[in-house]
Amino acid sequence: MERLLPVRAGRAAPFVSFAACLCLLSPSRAQDIVVTAKKVVLATDAVLADGAFLIRQGKVAFAGTDIPTEARKKATVIDYGDAVIVPGFVLPPTTLGRDRDLAEASLPFTPDLRAIEAFDPWQEELAKLPAFGVTSLLLSPSPRNIAGGIGALVKPGQDNGVVATAEVHLALSLTQVARNPERPPTSLMGAVDMLRSAFTMAKAGTGGGPDVAVLRSALGGSRRIVIHADLHVELAAALDLAREFGFEPVLVGAREAEKVLPRIVAQKAALVLEPLRPEQRQAQLRLPTLLAEAGVPFCFGGRADQLRTSAVLAVRAGLDRKAALQALTRTPAQLFDQHTVVGSLRAGCGADFLVFTGDPLDLTSAHVATFIDGVRVFGEAGNAPKPHNAAAAAGAR
Repeated sequence: MERLLPVRAGRAAPFVSFAACLCLLSPSRAQDIVVTAKKVVLATDAVLADGAFLIRQGKVAFAGTDIPTEARKKATVIDYGDAVIVPGFVLPPTTLGRDRDLAEASLPFTPDLRAIEAFDPWQEELAKLPAFGVTSLLLSPSPRNIAGGIGALVKPGQDNGVVATAEVHLALSLTQVARNPERPPTSLMGAVDMLRSAFTMAKAGTGGGPDVAVLRSALGGSRRIVIHADLHVELAAALDLAREFGFEPVLVGAREAEKVLPRIVAQKAALVLEPLRPEQRQAQLRLPTLLAEAGVPFCFGGRADQLRTSAVLAVRAGLDRKAALQALTRTPAQLFDQHTVVGSLRAGCGADFLVFTGDPLDLTSAHVATFIDGVRVFGEAGNAPKPHNAAAAAGAR
């Protein structure tokens, strides 16, 4: 069982450690399940016509012609006919509406706090995610702190959420919300100086304590460093820090990314973009296309109900459909080194998938169902033959 770090003395403590402990493991699935449909997108570069994949113990075990004949014969079959199946959407760093619970009000620098200690597996917002196609998310500390702490990969579920990976990324912030007039730092320069001093200490190997240890580990490549930055000056400052201390950041928000695009490309940064809206200027709608053309990895952030619309608007503004779907699935998984867990339907990944009546990037296509770890948590059941036993029934629900 994962050991949870204690909350440091003097901090507010909204954290619910026992919830994370209870939800580290998903329930097992005893019966193999074969899912079939007219089109199965295992990943954007692997599409099966009249496709099928086999689910075993909540994970994708085989796909297409790799499914053993004997295993296919014994499995429960769920047929979605003329539908299109794609991997579940991965929601990039989010507080899931619990911004204040995932921040420390009195201290600006708390890199050792862990988001899973505030994870509520029965949170109402978590239960709503499958209806919008979200099958996993990066639960992240709030951008209200200069160094917020360590994010985790979590999943909604049929009854409650689960923690898939307890420690994934280190969340930092240079946005206005992190600069509090009631406590330092009160300016962008002060925020940058605070981070620079801490990183210098961590890189030099001097000093101790959990704060420095977390930074030293992140600089060593143990987890991705995420920096919330919106405006040109904030993005430039984030890139300055990344260059000085030798890491490739994920920039969240990045509203004015076009102004520093050459630096983003040169420093191999990745972006989590703000949601796209129809009323935005064309330059903002075309930003995903510019990033794709420049080879910059990106995904769409915001609320769960904004993800699909953002991808559709980006396609209408010129983004390739494959790149748009990848930005909802594979790319966020890759950015946070979770691509062997979520983001595709390749063997070994969780059986997290969505069923649509047509192209998911066409808003006229209806969202039919959502499965997480091989269990249907939203929508219609498909044409499923009656399972042979209770364990099979649990797997096919």
